[in-house]
Amino acid sequence: MNPSTEDLLAMVQSSHAGILIHEIDTLRVLWANQQACNLFQYSVDELRALKAHHMSAQDERYRREDGVAWLHSAALYGSSRREWKYQAADGTDFLTDADATLIPFQGQQAIMVAMRVINEKEDPAKGPDWIATSLERIISHTASGILVLDTANRVTRASPYAAGLFGENSSTIIGKSISDLGTTNPVVSEAEMQAAMESPEGKINFRLKVCTSGNSYRWLASYLEHVRIDRSNYRVLMVRDITDRVEAEQRVAAQQTQLQYLSRYNAMGDMAMILAHDLGQPLAASLNYLSGLKTRISSSQLDPKMVRYGIEMVEKQLNRASDIVSSAKRYVRRIESTTSTFNLPDAVEESLYFVRLRAEDAGVELHVDLGGEELLVEGESVLIGQVIINLCMNAIDEISHPETEVKKLDITLREFGGITSLAIADRGRGMDTVPAERLAAGAFSSKEDGSGIGLIISEHIAQRHGGTIQFSPNEPRGTIATLSLPLKSVKASIGE
Repeated sequence: MNPSTEDLLAMVQSSHAGILIHEIDTLRVLWANQQACNLFQYSVDELRALKAHHMSAQDERYRREDGVAWLHSAALYGSSRREWKYQAADGTDFLTDADATLIPFQGQQAIMVAMRVINEKEDPAKGPDWIATSLERIISHTASGILVLDTANRVTRASPYAAGLFGENSSTIIGKSISDLGTTNPVVSEAEMQAAMESPEGKINFRLKVCTSGNSYRWLASYLEHVRIDRSNYRVLMVRDITDRVEAEQRVAAQQTQLQYLSRYNAMGDMAMILAHDLGQPLAASLNYLSGLKTRISSSQLDPKMVRYGIEMVEKQLNRASDIVSSAKRYVRRIESTTSTFNLPDAVEESLYFVRLRAEDAGVELHVDLGGEELLVEGESVLIGQVIINLCMNAIDEISHPETEVKKLDITLREFGGITSLAIADRGRGMDTVPAERLAAGAFSSKEDGSGIGLIISEHIAQRHGGTIQFSPNEPRGTIATLSLPLKSVKASIGE
């Protein structure tokens, strides 16, 4: 014979445990038994006007968000148990061993809290059930995946979401160590991890690379720390899926590598063109002098002074060719350079050697003012040099145009407010001939066969060094290309 509804209600009303039934969404009180009314010193109707957190003690350990998380944990997992301190109508507090359970109530789901008053000095037995519910509290505090580890960093409990991130379930993941689950990046040894977690305040951040299937990987941001719940410490690993972010970082890194390759490839190509162009003149002159010497030596009229003059001129041209080759060797030696601190005026001066060769051949007069102060910049000097050469060569090509009357190129280096500015000014046809959309895209090239690709790469190099390239009109005509770069000191302060 089963008890009737009236019998069940009588049992609940006579229970020594206080019972509250909360609405699952708002957590307002739907019903309370007599013992709960006695504990809180409110009637059922008065309790219905309250929400769960209105009934808690004014104690930092029993904050509103903790109470909400506890009851939501019960709604999520079916039950959740913990110590909770409530406050009665007269302001007195009472500590309870409270068990929240998801139940059916009047055709819908609700949360029933059964509470037993305990003495403040009482230490309730912490058996497996108590530990399990305490761990549920940890899990309920975050939307990230949660794993609880032992002192050997082996999993003792995991939220379903966390287990799923590793391609496991809450049962199969138990007993596995961090090294079993994935690869740390950067590499963190077991000894380093244990050393970081020796103190109660110990914590460590790292990334985990997890093989999901075949050649597919998932990246997890991982944060290992100690969490104290009541009087117990837990070693908790919080994990969050950052695969999209890591893959984006990898794409950017690949693009940067490709950019470096293109930059160096351009540098080598430019150097080959410079050598082919600028070595041609002294070598051709040397051949002419040697041809003249051969003619004079074969004739009966041999003048020692003329022979000496011819030899000296050949020597002069070959020395010039040697200087060009030496400068090219110094430049090429820096092509595989890495990031370092360098003096920008020195880098500009080295680059201008090749610019002067082209300017001399084109009949362009160079006016250079680099100032007298040291301007330390951090980056790859060869790439910055490539940008300078590119901007100057473009300007010389523009000045060489028949319509350009003033065959002069002004190069000025200044610093203001921690930003260096290298201005390259010509008096060519100016920017009016360039469509605005091409300027906006950074592909400023007024040459008929110019694609502007060199300038696009130059802009990327400048941006990688924290700088910019800007084009502005020169007065009364022409264009000013300005390369701006932050000093090392400014770049470091921004990084901090």
